[in-house]
Amino acid sequence: MNIMTKTNRQWILKRRPVGAVSREDFEYVEGTVPALRDGDVLVRALYFGYDASQRIWLTDDGGYMQPIMPGEPMRCMGIGQVVDSLNPDYAPGDLVEGFMSWQDYSIVRADGPMPLRQLPKADFPLSWNLGVFGVGGLTAYFGVVDGLKVKPGDTVVISAATGATGNLACQIARLLGAKTVIGLAGGAEKCKWVVENTGCDACIDYKSPDWPSQIAALAPEGVNAYFDNVGGDMLDEMLLLMAPLGRILICGAMSQGYTDVKVQGPTNYMRICTHQLTLQGILLFFYAPRIPEAAQQIGQWVMEGKLRVSENRQEGFEKAPDLLPTMFTGKDPGKLVLHIADPV
Repeated sequence: MNIMTKTNRQWILKRRPVGAVSREDFEYVEGTVPALRDGDVLVRALYFGYDASQRIWLTDDGGYMQPIMPGEPMRCMGIGQVVDSLNPDYAPGDLVEGFMSWQDYSIVRADGPMPLRQLPKADFPLSWNLGVFGVGGLTAYFGVVDGLKVKPGDTVVISAATGATGNLACQIARLLGAKTVIGLAGGAEKCKWVVENTGCDACIDYKSPDWPSQIAALAPEGVNAYFDNVGGDMLDEMLLLMAPLGRILICGAMSQGYTDVKVQGPTNYMRICTHQLTLQGILLFFYAPRIPEAAQQIGQWVMEGKLRVSENRQEGFEKAPDLLPTMFTGKDPGKLVLHIADPV
């Protein structure tokens, strides 16, 4: 059968979410396979990846990306197989990773903000290219190595420590020689998972009202480096726990739900002055030329058994809109991926 006659299943944005995102914000439709123009690559979806930042793409502003408009398929990071190509660098059959959308067949451009990566044959699961070798792993690597510059002797705290980025940041901080690595997560079970799976010395339940005191007891001389995935009140409290000349990496603000580009700023910001703290943001786009360098080092750690991979794999195209809200309501640890199809 000609590929252009196939049905293209899609989940499109039905309406802009107000507050928390839900399944009702999306609509299932069936369309046709899109036609290619010069430079386009037609990709058949194999895996959808889930990231909290997808929520901000649904706002009128879009954050750091163009906003997704009602009637358009939901954007995601994905893995697919090239079906047709008008780009000489990509051929039918190639496995690729990059910006895709919730549909069976997507037109993908190689000249976007992130490279469309060709995936080599490897001994690890294909879906790992969305996790440890994808946005989560790469952000954790550059955040800990380049942003926080973690070094031997440091006391490091990582929030959202069960997440795709947070759990790897914990492990990489340990690999760089941090003296003490402390995770923050919600609930006793998740904290237990962090300690058992990331090498953290301790994990503090942020739902406990005395969580700042617990960190202070573990870091009597203050925290040298804080990897912030949460923002809000947690960032405010962490400013008071930092050691002089401490470093803070702003990676996310999950506590705000990404419902708006305007989020709560810290009220304890004068601690930045009195303790001469350094705050730095991170966005993977700025590291695009260095992705091969990071992937090589991450791959070496994985091969040597020094970096543990955790994945939350789900099955079925129909689940696509159900999984996005779980990024904010408490999903299982590890990178959330949805398996759509196998390569041919």
